[in-house]
Amino acid sequence: MVETIPSVTSPRQSAWGGIVRNTGWLIAGKVISAVLSLAYLGMATRALGPTAFGQFVLILGTAQAIATLVSFETWQLVMRFGMDHITAARNGALGRLIAFCMMLDVSGALLGAGIATIAVVELAPLFGWSPTLERQSLAFCFVVLASFRSAAIGVLRMHDRFGASAFAETMLPVFRMAGVLIVLSFGATIPRMLAAWAIAEFLTAVTHWVLAFRTLRPRRAWFHWPGPLSVPREHPGFWRFAGVTNAGSTMALFGKQFAILLVGAEVSPAAAGGYRIAHQLGQAFANVSDMLSRATFSEIMRARASEAGNDLRLLFRNASRIAMITAAIMIALLLLLGPIALSLLGGPHYASAFPLVLILGTAAAIDAGGVSFEPALLASGKAWVSFRLRLLATVVLIVGLIVLLDKLGPIGAAIATLTASILATLTLGLAARRAIYR
Repeated sequence: MVETIPSVTSPRQSAWGGIVRNTGWLIAGKVISAVLSLAYLGMATRALGPTAFGQFVLILGTAQAIATLVSFETWQLVMRFGMDHITAARNGALGRLIAFCMMLDVSGALLGAGIATIAVVELAPLFGWSPTLERQSLAFCFVVLASFRSAAIGVLRMHDRFGASAFAETMLPVFRMAGVLIVLSFGATIPRMLAAWAIAEFLTAVTHWVLAFRTLRPRRAWFHWPGPLSVPREHPGFWRFAGVTNAGSTMALFGKQFAILLVGAEVSPAAAGGYRIAHQLGQAFANVSDMLSRATFSEIMRARASEAGNDLRLLFRNASRIAMITAAIMIALLLLLGPIALSLLGGPHYASAFPLVLILGTAAAIDAGGVSFEPALLASGKAWVSFRLRLLATVVLIVGLIVLLDKLGPIGAAIATLTASILATLTLGLAARRAIYR
């Protein structure tokens, strides 16, 4: 059984008000995160130099790609099936669900460790890693995989604790910034930077779990094997939803990491570093869309649990409008502030990367314009449709990367990313509108 905090289910004025309020909490954290992220990345870039920073980026990309590949996106499972339990006050079933999602997180980490052991050995010759750097890369992958926190994120969002969630997520750039400052005081090297990133990942995971358990106090009965293992039987369609949502999220995120790794393998580590800086800068302008997506997903699942069809349609319209306005603002900011931000972030070595920033930032803006489409499909029971459309966009991305990277270099990779973003947004938007209004 689970003890919940009484204020969790307190009445709110409207679902749209919930999105605005929760997005506001996330904005507060994301503004701090964006500033710190650009600051510590700029410090690392200048301290390591183009080649060493490129190698550092390739190690980060490898670890993040593997972590994305084995992630079950359990926060979505907690939201999808846990919201019904909160509405019906089924505390025991909620506890079993959360315990099972924690077990999935652990299983994903163990699976990822096996994949990392093989992947690092195979990638080391492509990226020019020495035996020592190869071992350090593998150790870094293990720490990143062990720093899972997806189920904890689901607990906080499900209980409308977006302030606590924003605080926990802000800890990652705070810890990284502290780590980079310490590294710079001793002299920047790739191993020291990896250690700073790894410690930050682990401490951020600890912060998430501490806040999650303060929100939802567990009892030992959760962890009796017959309890959590009964979760798939208690929730019809559990594995289907888990598989489809995980595959869709994996394709969306893995494709971006795959582009960085491919640039490093086909061009050079230094080129991968420039691509990563351009991608990071474009994503900095896309943080608002990410915040809106998380808040929208929570409110759509809440409306679904209460069977409020009119609320779903209203949420979809309002979220789509604000997302499109956000996308337009993002593109304007890229044009106005992009060159200045790139100069401050990477220095003179990466001044020529602005076309990459513009293309990748536009891709991020287009993604932002469709931020409500996938949550709407999931809430409408169209997870399989979402998966197929994501698969189509990912195939286009991979084919585009292979063809255009060889002909145009990093610019070709950026064009492939932009093409995939346009295709995904258009197809998901049409499917979501059809699903919501029917």
